[in-house]
Amino acid sequence: MQIVTWDLAPLDGAPGVRMAEVLDAVGIGRARVHLADLDAGSCLPRHPAGLDQTFVVLTGSGRVAGEDDVPVPVGPGDVVRWRVGEQHTSWADGPMRVLIVQHGG
Repeated sequence: MQIVTWDLAPLDGAPGVRMAEVLDAVGIGRARVHLADLDAGSCLPRHPAGLDQTFVVLTGSGRVAGEDDVPVPVGPGDVVRWRVGEQHTSWADGPMRVLIVQHGG
């Protein structure tokens, strides 16, 4: 068994967002897993998904938007999925911790 404490580092271009890569796996396809903390009022700027992406809200609350750019509220336990190439963004209304899983390809 191994127990790891992740050091979340500031994300360039996204003030108030800290992120750590939890897993980068290659096998059948590809999978990348990140843990991110977003301060209240911060956002992950609009960008295309490089792979299919699953965004899991662990704590806190915020909003997410896809191609239509319409914000939808999210909170603990909510799971959002974006397809490869889909433009998307997320905002933290309060401090928010999320798990981001990129997979496919």
